Amino acid sequence: MRVSEADALREMLLSHGDISPLLNLGSSTRHFREVSQPHIQNNLFAPLEEAGVKIFHADLKEGEGIDLTGNILDAGVVEQLAAMKFKTVLLSNLLEHVTDPQAVADACERIVGAGGHILVTVPKSYPYHPDPIDTLYRPSPQKLASLFGNSELTNSTIVEDATYAEDLRRQGIRPGKELASLALRWLTFFRRTRGLLSRTHRWLWYSRRYQTSVALLTVR
Repeated sequence: MRVSEADALREMLLSHGDISPLLNLGSSTRHFREVSQPHIQNNLFAPLEEAGVKIFHADLKEGEGIDLTGNILDAGVVEQLAAMKFKTVLLSNLLEHVTDPQAVADACERIVGAGGHILVTVPKSYPYHPDPIDTLYRPSPQKLASLFGNSELTNSTIVEDATYAEDLRRQGIRPGKELASLALRWLTFFRRTRGLLSRTHRWLWYSRRYQTSVALLTVR
């Protein structure tokens, strides 16, 4: 999640009214949310908690700061989550990492039920980033919303963030040094990895901004 996305999600949720309790699907660990990407906690979840929103973090794997564990494509898991009566499901930057986004969308609608809300984001313009896969699913907000056939689109936007050049400057990395490192890695065939592909692909965003599609829906 980029910083501008965290800010946009906070404002969209806080202005939407009754959103608690909220289920954060694909949450990863507390370390990821508070240390690796601290803006997730500082810009998004902390303000929601201060506003009285009860947040449950769920992921496929167990870990510190993960409240619920399970595969939402499992009917039993969906039934368990639906019984918890969540008002909102947050699905941030997950659908590009699954092979069947339609099945995930259907599960989210069943979890919150009629009148519930789903806030979903995916990259609109962003480099390849496998975790563990990246299908390069990059829809517009309207195309993203069409996955949720039993829901009505109530708000949508495209959020812009930094460029890769700005990322490099923020990290104190000289572009020439990064290019030299990439060239050396590509010349060493046995060291090629998906991570190397991701690093290389980022150069297509050297001077153009990353974009994220955001859609807020209400289940009918």
